Amino acid sequence: MSPASGTAPEKIRVRGVRKLFQQKQGGRVTEAIRDLSFSVAEGEYLAIVGETGAGKSVFFDCLLGLKDVSAGEILIDGTPAERFRRNRIGKMTRIFQEDRLLPWRTATDNAAMGLEIQGVATARRVETAQRWLHAVGLAGFEQAFPNELSGGMRQRVNIARAFATGPDILLMDEAFSGLDEVTSMRLRQDFLALAHQQRMTFLMITHSIDEALVLGSRILVFGAPAQVVHEVRVPPGAAHDQAWVDATKADIKRWISEHGRMTRNAD
Repeated sequence: MSPASGTAPEKIRVRGVRKLFQQKQGGRVTEAIRDLSFSVAEGEYLAIVGETGAGKSVFFDCLLGLKDVSAGEILIDGTPAERFRRNRIGKMTRIFQEDRLLPWRTATDNAAMGLEIQGVATARRVETAQRWLHAVGLAGFEQAFPNELSGGMRQRVNIARAFATGPDILLMDEAFSGLDEVTSMRLRQDFLALAHQQRMTFLMITHSIDEALVLGSRILVFGAPAQVVHEVRVPPGAAHDQAWVDATKADIKRWISEHGRMTRNAD
């Protein structure tokens, strides 16, 4: 479980956020996020679930400062999200379902990409990248190219790249959903151990309620357009209580079903 507690300082505040998109042809306005409000404590592990089209990835884009919000605000350490991204390069990073590795770069060079962007000297970034490759179980594969690695190994390189920059916040966007269940389970366990060691804050989007229960200390259910319709706190050890897990999964599925709908025209 997350080390965060009720007394942990606030890391992220999302307040009254709305995001509209206007199509170029026809002028149709689509609402992706509607009056989204919640906060995340420093060191918290937050899982976000909801149906496809509920605006979860759009929210991550706004959190990263890649998309402007139409209303409301997102603050990170009291700083607007776009300014945080611009001023603290590498301190918030995102892991996608696709590994997004560059095929012409070795595992070491791919894992060092964020450090390269930060301007870290070559020797130091190679040392750091290889240290993280070892941490995720890829010792001996430092000079391997992506096409020489399995899907799970490529995602381990992706995780090493994310951790190498020393982020305060890690965003996981369906990071394990493209893998078989055994590989996914091992990666979840390894990732959780690393996250504990680094005392980071992480937010994850997942369609797997089981994954949310294993990795999250708190789960938010998004309706569509993106808005919090339900919240579940996961007590320590609860993921091993099958009766609690079954009841909670049924409850979350009901909330998703009742509040999930395709985004519609804005009022």
